[in-house]
Amino acid sequence: MEKLYIFLAVVSLSWVLILGLEKAGRLNAERHFVLLIVRTERGKEFISNMARYRRFWQVFGSIGIAVGLIGMALVMYSIADGVYSKYFAGAPAMGVQAVIPGVTIPFVYGVVGLVTVLVVHEIGHGIIARSEKITLKSLGLVFFTVIPIGAFVEPDEEELKKTSRAARLRVYAVGSFSNILLAVLAFGGMFFVTNNFFDTNQVQIVEVVEDSPAMGVLKEGMIIKEINGLEVNSMRSFFRAMRDVEARDTVSVKTDKGVYTLTTVPREDNPSRGYMGVVVNNAVKESVAKILGLTLPMVIYSSLYWIFLLNQGIGLINLAPLHFGFAATDGHHILREILAQFIKEGSADKLSLFISGLTMIGLLFMVVRLPLPIGG
Repeated sequence: MEKLYIFLAVVSLSWVLILGLEKAGRLNAERHFVLLIVRTERGKEFISNMARYRRFWQVFGSIGIAVGLIGMALVMYSIADGVYSKYFAGAPAMGVQAVIPGVTIPFVYGVVGLVTVLVVHEIGHGIIARSEKITLKSLGLVFFTVIPIGAFVEPDEEELKKTSRAARLRVYAVGSFSNILLAVLAFGGMFFVTNNFFDTNQVQIVEVVEDSPAMGVLKEGMIIKEINGLEVNSMRSFFRAMRDVEARDTVSVKTDKGVYTLTTVPREDNPSRGYMGVVVNNAVKESVAKILGLTLPMVIYSSLYWIFLLNQGIGLINLAPLHFGFAATDGHHILREILAQFIKEGSADKLSLFISGLTMIGLLFMVVRLPLPIGG
């Protein structure tokens, strides 16, 4: 809760500053209540230069259509399965939560991950649009006060409507496809870093939390060998050893530098569990540590992890057919174009909106536990 209060305080203070700049006539952005839209012409030339390889981007975009359709089917199945599991099968369903750097995810890594999501997604849209000879009106970012929550490439809508259905599908599908592709590359990077930077048979302390039981007892760089007599030779064995440690237990920690004792305190998220106050990871190989130190390999791995997680998560959820009244996901546009191939345009509009409404209700049921009047 403390992180949420800090987040709300930062948002409130930044909002006061934004209103002050607007009143003074110095706000270089469009304000729509709490949203700021910043438009720019920068980046157009880069996108146009990349779009010159038209045949390549047509193939790339066509692959994106196939991936988009598969992704949409997977997302809709996951939502339906989640609702069924939660309300009918009695099994816990996967939760859905907002992506808020510093609150629900680490701040720096969250910002890095979100920036890659936005940039790759919108540049993908822009390149495919230009490769189809569609004019780009502007590029820009959307902020919730000072927090970036979206980006956009604004193609000429009239020109987009006049292109072929296949071209429109390529434009709509390529954003999420680019995110998913980046997620795959980031996952490959994680695999490379794990195998070349870390020793997966050793657990190392990479950070000692201030004002924690470990402060002044354990030190960064120590290799943990045992906890309360239980051998620690992997991350899994470390968490298994800590699973039985309760709050206010006296814990014996054997390291490569000696044996140390400390008394745990209650964890914030689970007061019955014990908390030592160390951040651990697979040990950095000595040869790597001599060049990069202990912190940089972990920063590289964590950055790749959040780039992977946010790009695959947001890329897939953007393929869900959702219409919010004022805006719609790429999945909604893709679905509408597919339906319009087989039925009249007006009927395709209505049916795609109906399916979008069902998808929105499914997500709502996954987020909030709603009572269902089911007899038995």
